[in-house]
Amino acid sequence: MTSLLILLACTSLTAKTTPVAAKDRVPEAMSTNPSTVKPVTLPTTPLVQQECFASSRPEVTRGRGSYLTPPPSPAKSSSGASYDGSPAPVSAPMAKAPSGSTSPASPGGSGAMGPSTNSVASTASAPVASTAPPAEPAAAMPMAGADKKAYDGLTARAKEKSNGDAGPADRDSGAKDEGRAASKPMAEKGDEEMSTKPTRQLAPSVPEPDWGATVYLSNDDSMSLASAQRLLWALQNHGPVKTSEIRPHELLNYFSFDTADVKDGQIFSTLGAAQQTDPDTLTMSFAVKGYTPAPKPLDLTLVLDRSGSMAAEGRMEYLKRGLLKLTEGLHAGDRLDLVLFDHEVCAPLENFVVGRDDPSLLAATIARLAPRGSTNLGIGLGKGYALATGRDLGGVGEQGRNKRMMLVTDALMNEGQIDPNILSEIGRGYEQAGVNLTAVGVGTDFNDKVLDQLSEKGHGAYVYLGSEAVVDRVFGVGLAALTRTIARDVHFSVDLPPSLAMERFYGEESSTHKEDVQPINYFAGNSQLFLQDLKIRRGQIVPNDPVVFTAEWVDPETGAPGNQTFHTTVGTLLASDSHNLVKGRALMAWSDLLMNKSLGGQVCGAPMDTWRQHVSELGQDAEISWLDGLTSPLCGQTPVPVQPAARTVALKIKLDSDMPIAEVGLTCGSWRATDALAAGDQVARFDARPGACQLTLQGNVPMTTMVQVPETGADLRCVVRGGRFSCS
Repeated sequence: MTSLLILLACTSLTAKTTPVAAKDRVPEAMSTNPSTVKPVTLPTTPLVQQECFASSRPEVTRGRGSYLTPPPSPAKSSSGASYDGSPAPVSAPMAKAPSGSTSPASPGGSGAMGPSTNSVASTASAPVASTAPPAEPAAAMPMAGADKKAYDGLTARAKEKSNGDAGPADRDSGAKDEGRAASKPMAEKGDEEMSTKPTRQLAPSVPEPDWGATVYLSNDDSMSLASAQRLLWALQNHGPVKTSEIRPHELLNYFSFDTADVKDGQIFSTLGAAQQTDPDTLTMSFAVKGYTPAPKPLDLTLVLDRSGSMAAEGRMEYLKRGLLKLTEGLHAGDRLDLVLFDHEVCAPLENFVVGRDDPSLLAATIARLAPRGSTNLGIGLGKGYALATGRDLGGVGEQGRNKRMMLVTDALMNEGQIDPNILSEIGRGYEQAGVNLTAVGVGTDFNDKVLDQLSEKGHGAYVYLGSEAVVDRVFGVGLAALTRTIARDVHFSVDLPPSLAMERFYGEESSTHKEDVQPINYFAGNSQLFLQDLKIRRGQIVPNDPVVFTAEWVDPETGAPGNQTFHTTVGTLLASDSHNLVKGRALMAWSDLLMNKSLGGQVCGAPMDTWRQHVSELGQDAEISWLDGLTSPLCGQTPVPVQPAARTVALKIKLDSDMPIAEVGLTCGSWRATDALAAGDQVARFDARPGACQLTLQGNVPMTTMVQVPETGADLRCVVRGGRFSCS
């Protein structure tokens, strides 16, 4: 950790440059040159500025972390209300428009932005001139007017929702006590009656597997990547592995898998595989990928934590670096709100429009961010909600625009509403208003529970900033995956044949009842691996049995329902490349190993041996090899050497059998393939791996024998007579 802080202190981040340099670095995508930017209709609602950097609480450091001295007592206005001198929002005119266009003039001025449109430093350091009436007090009441009304209403609904479905009488402690008192004699009488009756012990019943069911699946309610990022950070920095942060299903979102190309006109692609992992179990995987649409104008509300705890571990520098990276990917017509919160809330920029307003103003605002005050997350969320749901785009309709809110915080709350359950319900309020909330956690000690619940109920993503490389990826090439929804209320399901039943799903939720599985929102270019163990009826695989994987969703713009179905067979899945499946099982073994570590159990021995066996089966996989390099030293072992890609040779098997053979299976180490035979067919063909392999014929019962596959390939003749089986 010390070395990380030294590195951050010595690194020259772009956020620390002067406003002039920041203006010079404006990316081409943000320029207003008609030759480089496709003409778009720009929102005309004027930019609103507010001075948000004038005052702060003094900060002192005591041991680890930041602590704050009490704020000075606010002065009283003539009306008796507390007042700290915070200015009112200022409605600023637009910056000078490109040649050939016109801009509205400022009230009583020439249309220039503030005293000088070319001097960002003077705009940043001096109070902004205002023709608006004095603001409501900000010290005793951080939110006022419409913002406070919206926040109060949202919080009230969140409190109501967090109470569950209990009625008013259930929430009244007196009613509860009275109800308990009234029921006590009945309970005693029931106990007395039961004591006079003989009891009979019933043997526990084993439920019959649900053969041939339709099972609804959800890998992750929030499409979260944070726990995987946190676990990797812990191993890299020799930090603690926390049980609460081990969420195996998120590994199947975070790591990459082979996927099929999404066809034109479709939303998803699916790539399936299967492998018989023991005599009674068929493991099946489906890699799902979403398409990447052309970008739409973005309405992004950024809610940023600038409290004192953001000074630790370089968190504020991560935030500023990420914001500068984000601006590089903006296009003309995109609109931003910036909301800052600590013990107070303030919006330095509202209705900033790329291609219309001076980009150096945005860069200067980012440069001035500094930690201060304590943390009241609720007022930040409330202000963001008011802006995201109450904006006026000045004649530009909302249809075809992408509405998002991004919260960046360590969520270490110490003021205002701190109940995670109530705060997380605010995320549901965003989602119901059509605004998806993306949560970004910063620092090693951020409040994982709050951010995970917020993004889950807000149907957004959740990521973690733990290094400069992650910051650049999240706010750079990964921004589309966090801000562009391609399908809402998505349900995935698999229709199983009568020969198979769900035994274990490695995602977050699965059920034969659709209403029991929470739908998700799917983002551009994202991929997931759905991994499940299926029970085989009577231990006999039926290759021709159909398997159907279905995606259902609602179009995020029109609200129209849509669906896609992917049809395959058990035999086709068994014959497919099993790399995704083997990699998924390896990641589950890795999460089991870390779970043992977090609980103080044994890591070396069986958990490590299982992990390394999966690693050796995978062969060449750069991600797993890197992960093994972090994991093996826990037991003083060296990483498993990367194996060269396995070579395959042609193998033809000719059958001479006195009974019908439905399928021929071949297993060579971790490699497995099958060939289903039609009536009268007596030849099976494989691209097999050289060496000792197990050959299985599916007759009345499975029959197996060992065969040697030569380095040059071969033709084998297998004879079956009266149940005897041999090959040569």
